This record gives sequence, C-alpha cells and structure tokens, in this order.
Amino acid sequence: MPIRSGLLALAVFAAAGCGAGPTTFGSAQEAYDRGVEEAADGDYGRAIEHLRAALDFGRTSELADDAQLALARAYAADGQYLLAGSEFTRFIEFYRTDPRVEQAAFERIQAYAELSPRYELDQTDTRQALSYIRIYVQQYPESPNVPAAEAIAAELREKLAHKMYDAGRLYERREYYEAAVIAYRDVLNEYPASVYADDALLGALRAQVTYADNSIAARQLARYRSALDLYDQLTTLFPQSPTLEEAQGLYDRAYAGWRAAGGEQTASE
Repeated sequence: MPIRSGLLALAVFAAAGCGAGPTTFGSAQEAYDRGVEEAADGDYGRAIEHLRAALDFGRTSELADDAQLALARAYAADGQYLLAGSEFTRFIEFYRTDPRVEQAAFERIQAYAELSPRYELDQTDTRQALSYIRIYVQQYPESPNVPAAEAIAAELREKLAHKMYDAGRLYERREYYEAAVIAYRDVLNEYPASVYADDALLGALRAQVTYADNSIAARQLARYRSALDLYDQLTTLFPQSPTLEEAQGLYDRAYAGWRAAGGEQTASE
C-alpha cells in the first residue's frame, strides 16, 4: 500500500474506531455504504460515525456529496438538529450545483424549526428558521415544498407573536403602560394575521386608557385621544372580535376622560 493510502486508512481507522469497536475502511465507498446501511437500520449514531469516516477520505471524492447529505440527514433523524442544520448548510455551500440543494435547503428549514423552543424562551433559532424560509421561497418559488415551508413559517410567526403579546402583558402588570402600548401595537404591526392581533389591540387600548388616567392634566387630552383612535382601529380591523364588549367599556372611559380634559371644546374650535 502506498504511504499516502496507508496514512489515510490509519486516519479513518482512528476516526471510526470509537463506539462498539474499532472499524477500518479501505475506501470512502466502503465507509459510505456502511453508514447508509446503519441509517437504514435506525442506528444513527453508528451511521454518523461511518459517514464522517467517508468524508475523512476527502470532500473531493466522487461520493463526498452523497456522504455529506446522508450525514446531515442522519443527524436530523437522530434528533441532533443543530448539527443537522450545520451539515445541511455545508452541503448547500460546498455543492451549489447539485440538484439536491433545493431539498437540502428545505430539510435545513425543518431542522431549525425543530430547534425552535417554547414561545417564552429565546427565539434565535425561530428567527433563523424564518430567515431560511424567506430565502427558500425567494429562490424556489415553484417548489412543491413551498406550501409546507409557508405553513412552518406561519406556526413560527405565531410563536413570536405570542412572545411579543406576553411582553405587553408583563409591562402592563408592572404598570409600565406606555411600554405596554408599544409592545401590544408591535404585535399587530409585525404579525397582523396572528390570533393574538385583536387581543393585542385590546391590550393597547386598555393600557393607553390607564396611561391617560394616570397622566398629568396637561397630557391627558392627547392620551385619551390616542385611546379613542385605538378603539376605532380595533372596531375597523376586527368588527366581529369577541374583544369588542370589553373595548366598548374602555371606549366609554376614554371618551369621558377626553371630554373632562376639554376634548369637546378643542374639537369645536
């Protein structure tokens, strides 16, 4: 065996020799075939070892692209979604002309969607998944995967809307009413199709009325006027919303405050 081939086989022996026992491969093809077999049998840990061993023969080998994609899929099947996402990205970047790049990009979306945590936690992975979805839809608008990608996006946006809505509720409970109004309005501005949109607008109205109630006299007129505008927006955008009954009471309160602050006199001038 030539010195170069002997050293390469030794390196692959070292890379693949963990787990159930040392394994040597004479070629990338052998390592790849074993990895595919292990993945088919559901032993993703061993599949990952063998597929990494296949890549240790070099990314320029004629089956490196197959091994790279199989490795990403093995990580995903094993529930290691962060590593799966990274390996899908390597495949997309290293093999740009491969016809499987489109599917790999979609599977990367699925991996990052799986990483998306409960709404109350940090949403970095959620936003990363949404970013990849935007890129995917722009690059492959005719792909049959687009409806599924858009469905994932809708679910992830709902999670972000929920987090933002809860931020508004937290500000309101702590009596930071101006900040609460901003947070609630951001839900509507950024996620107008969310199921939280009308509740968020109601929250903005409620916080704005309380903010006006607690303002100095010189500020009350404008702040009650803002509350009345929020009511108009709520009734216009969501005429069938179950929030309107509560909103009506807030409107009456805001209107009384606006009148007491000189609103009618100002309007007649």
